[in-house]
Amino acid sequence: MIMLGFGKLNMAVVGTGYMAGKMAETIRYVSEVRPYAVCSRSTDRAYEFARKYGFKKAYGSLQELLEDRKVDLVYIATPHSEHYEQVKMCIEYGRPVLCEKPFCLNAPMAEELLALAHEKNVFAAEAMWIRFLPFAGQILETLRSGIIGEPVMLTAGLGYNVGRVRRMLDPDLGGGALLDIGIYLLNFASMVFGDDISRINAHCTYTALQLDEQESITLRYSSGRIAQLAVSMVGVSDRRAVISGTKGCIVIENVNNFESLTVLDSDHNKIASYKRPGQRTGYEYEVRACARAIRDKRIEVEEMDHEQIISILHMTDHIRSQLKVRFPQEMNEQELEAYHKFRAEHTASRNKETAAPAADRAEEAGAAGEGTASAGADRPAENGETLLPAAAAGTEKGSASGGDLPEEPA
Repeated sequence: MIMLGFGKLNMAVVGTGYMAGKMAETIRYVSEVRPYAVCSRSTDRAYEFARKYGFKKAYGSLQELLEDRKVDLVYIATPHSEHYEQVKMCIEYGRPVLCEKPFCLNAPMAEELLALAHEKNVFAAEAMWIRFLPFAGQILETLRSGIIGEPVMLTAGLGYNVGRVRRMLDPDLGGGALLDIGIYLLNFASMVFGDDISRINAHCTYTALQLDEQESITLRYSSGRIAQLAVSMVGVSDRRAVISGTKGCIVIENVNNFESLTVLDSDHNKIASYKRPGQRTGYEYEVRACARAIRDKRIEVEEMDHEQIISILHMTDHIRSQLKVRFPQEMNEQELEAYHKFRAEHTASRNKETAAPAADRAEEAGAAGEGTASAGADRPAENGETLLPAAAAGTEKGSASGGDLPEEPA
């Protein structure tokens, strides 16, 4: 039962990975909530997570967690492919839910879930953290002050070398650069220029399983403004954004977690600068916003309402349509059959390529008296993700520019 008006909200976490851990660290320092429950498909992992972060309850399934009537707010930190079903379960059980980005794989899924949230009067939000950061207000205030004149263009890049993280490479899990990294830039452009877009153009390179690996996205607005966005999951970028105006520009360091902004005049002289105030993890702001909304009996947050969630996913749907990037959850029976055949052929090819080198290494190690190791063993990534061996990650890549797209899997 949700405690409105007094006391702390009991917060539950779904998943035990990297983002779940970051949120668990955050919850302990947010006065409006307390760590209450966690669930994982592995009960052992759930109990270990609960002990580590001070949660009272540990469950082996989402259903068990949702049947606990003391749960006031559920945070979902699972792969993209799981969001739709898990958010739906939360809403059907009447449990307020904060889901990691993207809210769903596509706009129709989100529209269905948010309509259900309205029907059942249940709170639902997306954890797009940059919309909740206080420094976002400083950026918008500076922009609206007129100090750079009329804003006309936005350029931003965001890239990380995460091209061997398993979920990023798997279509079944909603992988690819756009929904994991590019969605931050689309949200930032939406915050700065709004959503009145007249045209979108996108180009990309592909992974071996035809997910988007890097992309260039151009948004043209009805006002004549342009946003040029560069996204990568294999290359490290400077994470900088520049808003250009008729009298100067605003340079923002770290578009994914705003650190500072500098205002330059038309001669590129610095005329103002601001630095981000201290923060714990940055996720505390979205938690507080959700707690306020729940206590006020609202079903959405002002920082990113339901209309904005759907608008961003319409953008990602449009971009993926141009790039011909689709997920199995969006395919019909015939397309699924072709997809599974394509994946099987790809896996067989990779296994064949790695088998011979592995045997050679084993023979060399044995001759040297060093013993052998299992080839292709998974290794933990620095951020808690699972890394694939370099060979398994795949190197067969294609690219698309305009209408020049790779052949569909047969």
